[in-house]
Amino acid sequence: MRKLLGFFVCALLATTACTEQIIIKQGPAPDAPTVDDEEPAPTPSPTPPTPSDPLVVDLGAVQAGVDVPFEVPAGALGFNIVMEGEVADFDQDRPYGIERIVDPNGKTVHASFMPVGGTKSTSTAAFDTIAAASVPQSEAVAETIPAGKWTVRFGVENNPSAKPTVYAKVRIQSSGDGAFYGGKLDLHVHVPTGLRVGGATVNPAEAASDSRIKERLDLFFQLTTQLLGIERGEVTFHTAAARFAELDDQEILQGFAVSRGAEDGTQALHVLFTNEISQGGQPIAAGISPGIPGAATVFGRGVSGIIVATYSSRDEDVLTMFHEAGHFFGLNHTTEFDGQSADPLADTPRCNGISGGNLGSCPDRTNIMFPAGAIDGPVTLSPTQKRVYRGSPIYKAFPAGTKQTQSWSPFAPQAIDLSTIRRRFRASGRPLSRVESELSLGYCGLTPIDAGGMVARLGEATAVAQLSAAANDLDLSPIIRGRAKVALAKLGH
Repeated sequence: MRKLLGFFVCALLATTACTEQIIIKQGPAPDAPTVDDEEPAPTPSPTPPTPSDPLVVDLGAVQAGVDVPFEVPAGALGFNIVMEGEVADFDQDRPYGIERIVDPNGKTVHASFMPVGGTKSTSTAAFDTIAAASVPQSEAVAETIPAGKWTVRFGVENNPSAKPTVYAKVRIQSSGDGAFYGGKLDLHVHVPTGLRVGGATVNPAEAASDSRIKERLDLFFQLTTQLLGIERGEVTFHTAAARFAELDDQEILQGFAVSRGAEDGTQALHVLFTNEISQGGQPIAAGISPGIPGAATVFGRGVSGIIVATYSSRDEDVLTMFHEAGHFFGLNHTTEFDGQSADPLADTPRCNGISGGNLGSCPDRTNIMFPAGAIDGPVTLSPTQKRVYRGSPIYKAFPAGTKQTQSWSPFAPQAIDLSTIRRRFRASGRPLSRVESELSLGYCGLTPIDAGGMVARLGEATAVAQLSAAANDLDLSPIIRGRAKVALAKLGH
């Protein structure tokens, strides 16, 4: 992801600060350095938010390196912390972010810019001057979110002596009693002029009634309902500019910010459909999220939504959408291709032999968060993965005392056969070579193209031969062919 960031740094100067109505304002500990606002925040309304709305705690301006307290009420399902730093303090090699989160009992649940148990930093600024972290994102968090005084510390990765001033808010998801009763997800779909879905061009003005769009959204919500208990909420369509029909390099950052104009604090997910996510004119991914997690309910920024490239397969488009939403809600890949990195969850299997290229034997190949998406059925999510989704303030949780979502009840019949939905890399179904297997894991744009690693693992002659074969094999998906061409270019071929 850091390599991809290089395309976007120049665009940071064009970003604008987000605004949001403050519900509750809290500050750092009395002995913590603060920066006074020139214009104090308005007096918050005495009317408390309803349980299905995220409680927003404004931490104001605080200095990195200081433990900042905030209160989490009883009945929370989780929360999302979003911090913003100054452009002048941004350094992609030493990014600022959320360094540590500690619960009221003194237990650290997030450390060194990642959830406890994680293997790679996730809560540093990458696609904008904003970073985010969620609780829960790992099994270090108690099953019932502890009520009371939590603390968060902001910092600068690889430069602990740096103490920039940052601005932060906490958004808390609550059902009122801490139990999950189901919920609804509002979705904003951005349709650019020139978008093709299922091989045909979609008129953005008619997207709401387009049968190809409809079947994808129907399946997406069938999956969220059946796997998560989160049902379809309001779906709103927006016409996006024609330039978003194909996204290359820094245009991706603009795609993440396509929700500009939406009101911050609104519980909803924004998705931009596009024809192609490319690098150097070659398709390199089926979808991409700006963070793990994204900035929940902050819109119009480079961390505000997901991007999904639509191809001919309804099922694969929906797997991509669900996968990228998983990142945005706070989930890592179950296993990374290096075989060493994985998510921080003990109840998701890890594929120790993934770097050998035999993806069909990976125990996590059915999981939505497998790096290529589920490549076998039935598609699955672990209990802790579901808890991460449900703890996010992006959707509207049903409050205690309401009727549990019946369509996801264990007593309700299954709406769809989960065994039939999977990713397919070849039209013929023939097995992939080792290099093709590695390239296939890049269906998610957060997986870099590691041409040098291919050479180190296989030798240059073998790597180049397999890449050349993949680049010209029309039986393969366009994404695998495109990633092969980009890898060859990196190697000077």
